[in-house]
Amino acid sequence: MMLSSVLHPLLMMWNSLRLRLILMFMLVVMVAVGTVALLASQATTTNLQSYNVAKNDQQIVSTLLTAYQQHQNPQALQALTEQLARSSHRHIILYDRQMRAITDSDRTVIGQVITLPNAPITTPSSSSPLYIPADLQFPVQNSSVTTITTGTAEATFLASMNRSLWLAVLIAGLTALLLALLFARTFLKPLHTLKAVAERMEQGDLSQRVAIKGQDEIGELAHAFNTMADALSRAEQVRRNLVSDVAHELRNPLMNIRGILELLADQVLEPTPETLASLYEETSLLSRLVADLQDLSLAEAGQLPLTRQPVSLEEVVSQAKQMVQPHLTRKNLALHVHIPPNLPHIEADQERVAQILRNLLRNAITYTPDKGEICITASACEALVTIHVQDTGIGIAPEHLPYLFERFYRVDASRARATGGTGLGLAIVKQMVQAHGGQITASSQPGKGTCFTFILPAASSTPLSRER
Repeated sequence: MMLSSVLHPLLMMWNSLRLRLILMFMLVVMVAVGTVALLASQATTTNLQSYNVAKNDQQIVSTLLTAYQQHQNPQALQALTEQLARSSHRHIILYDRQMRAITDSDRTVIGQVITLPNAPITTPSSSSPLYIPADLQFPVQNSSVTTITTGTAEATFLASMNRSLWLAVLIAGLTALLLALLFARTFLKPLHTLKAVAERMEQGDLSQRVAIKGQDEIGELAHAFNTMADALSRAEQVRRNLVSDVAHELRNPLMNIRGILELLADQVLEPTPETLASLYEETSLLSRLVADLQDLSLAEAGQLPLTRQPVSLEEVVSQAKQMVQPHLTRKNLALHVHIPPNLPHIEADQERVAQILRNLLRNAITYTPDKGEICITASACEALVTIHVQDTGIGIAPEHLPYLFERFYRVDASRARATGGTGLGLAIVKQMVQAHGGQITASSQPGKGTCFTFILPAASSTPLSRER
């Protein structure tokens, strides 16, 4: 258990894109600096050895030429050459203008004509012979591996070091570039996938989803993208259904009105009170639909007019109960109201709160079988008043609960008038509750009923949202 509690934060840190980017940059820098340091170290060692060899060659040349120009005898020059060769571990040859060897530390070409290499090596080395012309003038400038060249040993050393450092920087830069390209491709690949999916969605294919399973920030972005795509897909489906839904809600009453008017015009039907009542009911349905759409539009735009004042919840409930009493009587439903006598007033628009309760009660009446019960309860806590509208109806399946408050959403896909209204009632309720600065939720168990709970500010508290 303790190990898991320790490993979990470490795993979360490793899955962080920020940490991985930091480590990536550190690795690139370390590789670049390490490459420069390694190559510079090797170049320094090699060039320093060459520099030491060149300096040693200068000393050998100076010593041997000094002895030669002091007209020492050949035996002494040969002995000095051998001595210098032993101390420097070099093969030393002193030759005259006719390219004839005067002394040879190996005693192999003394008195013979020698042949110098065609191209002298510019990097001195103790493994190659040191050829010294006897007519070289002082001061001695520099010696190469094969012969004496112009320039100082220091200049040669610095030039070699500069070349080596530039080579090291070039190699390190190329290595860092390759690593950066590799890491960039690794990190940008999922972003390219996101871009490709977004472009396909832009063309109208909202079924596209991103298959990125990482747990870093890119994985979270992919998850948020898929969630957004789901929301867009649902919104698009709602948009496509909007015309169909509105047309369906308008078509039936309009067809009924037209049919009745045609019968009246043909004198097939008499203008009896029942006929006129039917026409009135259909026009009332159309008026309610238009009013609901207008209220919902104003509420969603934040322009719903509210007249806030201290309101007695008991009075509002009584008003809503009177409005739905005929429906309760027709289905033989019992409505129970439990409101504490000391419940504080709510800071709200009385007509809008009554509309909220009417919509919730009508919804409960629609989905509660005959002889069922509906209960309204209220409580206060921390300057908030909580109201519950509970029924013993058929309940709502869990998959429908997240979408109950969306406009035109109907649990009954057939949209039969007997099983529900226009699908705007709960959407209006939600917008009106939020306009008062409150919240509303729904909970349900299929076969056991549904409970709608909304919260409004008490009159003694500061309203949670600005008065409109």
